[in-house]
Parts: sequence; C-alpha cells; structure tokens
Amino acid sequence: MARLRDDAIRWITRRHAHDGQAARLGRDRIYILPTRAGYTLLGILLVMLLGSINYSNNMAFLLTFLLVGIGHNAMWYTHRNLLGLQVATLPVPPVFAGQPLGIPLRLSETDGRAREALVLRVGNRATGPFPVPGRGAETARLELSGQPRGLYRLPRQRLDTRYPLGILEAWTWLTLTPEIVVYPDPIDPGATLGGTGGDEAPASTGHAGDAPDQIRPYRPGDPPGRIIWKAFARSGKLHVREAASGQGDRLWLEWDAMPAPDTETRLSMLCHQVLAAHAEGRFFGLRLPDQTLEPGQGVSHRDSCLRALAGFRTKPIELDPEPRS
Repeated sequence: MARLRDDAIRWITRRHAHDGQAARLGRDRIYILPTRAGYTLLGILLVMLLGSINYSNNMAFLLTFLLVGIGHNAMWYTHRNLLGLQVATLPVPPVFAGQPLGIPLRLSETDGRAREALVLRVGNRATGPFPVPGRGAETARLELSGQPRGLYRLPRQRLDTRYPLGILEAWTWLTLTPEIVVYPDPIDPGATLGGTGGDEAPASTGHAGDAPDQIRPYRPGDPPGRIIWKAFARSGKLHVREAASGQGDRLWLEWDAMPAPDTETRLSMLCHQVLAAHAEGRFFGLRLPDQTLEPGQGVSHRDSCLRALAGFRTKPIELDPEPRS
C-alpha cells in the first residue's frame, strides 16, 4: 500500500511539477472519490437494489434510483466546486526563528458561481472550511509551526472539498512556491552599539580622525534615537545629533567581533544589532565571511541585512509543516 501511494505521488508530481506563483484548476488536475460516508451509502444502495429485485417492489426501485440520482448529481457539484478556481501566492511575512509561520494563498473565482466549504492543507496542517464568492476572491491563511533560521520552500499543497453532501471528496495538488524567510532569533550580546562589551567590541563605528558631531534643530522624519532628550528636558526644544558628514556615524556590524563560538549564536547577535541599529536610525553596514553590505539606512536596508543573516551558508529547503513537540 505504501509503495502504491508513493508511486501515485510521483505520478502526480510529474504531471504538475511546477506551478510557480499561480495555478488554474482544470479538469485534468481534479481528482474525486467517495468518502467513508459515500462508500457506506453505496453499500446501502446495493442492498436496496438486491432487495428490490428479489421482491419486485416498484416503490423500492423508485427509492433506490432516486438516491442514486441524488448521489450522481452530488458528484457533479463536488467536482464543479473546484473547477476553474485560480490560486496564487501572496508575500509571506518573514518571521524570527521559532515563531509560527502564516502562509497566505489567494483563491479567485471568475466563472460567476460561489464556491463553498474549501479546505487548504499542507502536511497535517489545514485551514477551516471557507467560501469563495462568485467573481470574487478569498485569502486562505495556513498557520504552520515555527522553524529554525533559513530559507524555505513550501511543500505540496492540497485543496479539497466535500461540498455539498459529504459523500464525495474532490481534491487537487498544488506546487506553488512562495518565498519563506526565517530570520535568526535575536540575542543581545550584552554591549551597547558602537561601544565595547568587555575585551571584545561587537561592532565598530566611524574612523579615527572623523569630524565631531554637530547639533541641529529637529526636522520631521528624524529618527527618535538621535534626539538629544536631555536638552529637550532643559529647553523644551528638540535638537538632533548629526555627524559632520551629514550621514551620521557609520556603524559596522562585524562577524568576527561577535563574542560567540558557534555560527547560529553569532547570527542571532548580529540580528539583534541590526534591529537595534535600525531602531536608533544609525547608518550601518554588515560584514559577513561571504558578503559585505555597505552602510545604509531604512527599512529596505534592514530587511536586506536580516535576509543575508537568514540565508547565511544555507540553500532553500522544503519546510517541515509538522508540529514540533
């Protein structure tokens, strides 16, 4: 049985190897079989048919064929509930190591008929039944267990339905490929940014001979971390500290400066420092053994640094949707 199942999975994978970012469900990729309730009903109908033949009872024949017709009609409705749907990936918000992952997929209906009781599954994780309105769209969100730091691919997805009677199940396999990024878990190295935390400095800032900082009035958009709060308490006016270059002091977050022996702890310390430097509005860069990110500011620069930490010396692997004990 296990071998037969594996052969079926390989056959389906060859037929629908790569959906990419979107897929449309045609007749060639929808499968349908009776559920346990459906097989039970089929057995009851067979007994009713034998009884009708044995006793030549016209009313029994009528009831039997009426139930067969209802079941046949249900098969058409169940298959049609998936037919023509469009499924597309949405951006997956990055998370830190160990945090639950939310995978959003968007289902769109273009044929003008509402779809009911759809369920999206990855491994043993599933959404609750949800509808898709006619000529509308619905976002299904899969909640998956936390993962270690790294870049991940989503395993095969299964979209199924038992609408309307629950006696038949139609399903399809999807191989959508959203990008999933898990950042390192931030760890405070116990030192202030730009200062020393003992014998080893976790980060370096500026250069010898740099011009002294300048003080100027606050302008909208200046980061709160650069406001001189003591001066504000005395005078009631906001002032900002700025380096003579106009870009602020340059901070380098160094791999070699992290006071940790193992890779993951170093990455976690650097992750904490990237978040702290961004929160303070610092002009910072990141040096790793395999790449260097030049100093910059802003959300885009922060995300680039965090992604470099997430992908450090690793390649995208298939995500494990099973819950962790």
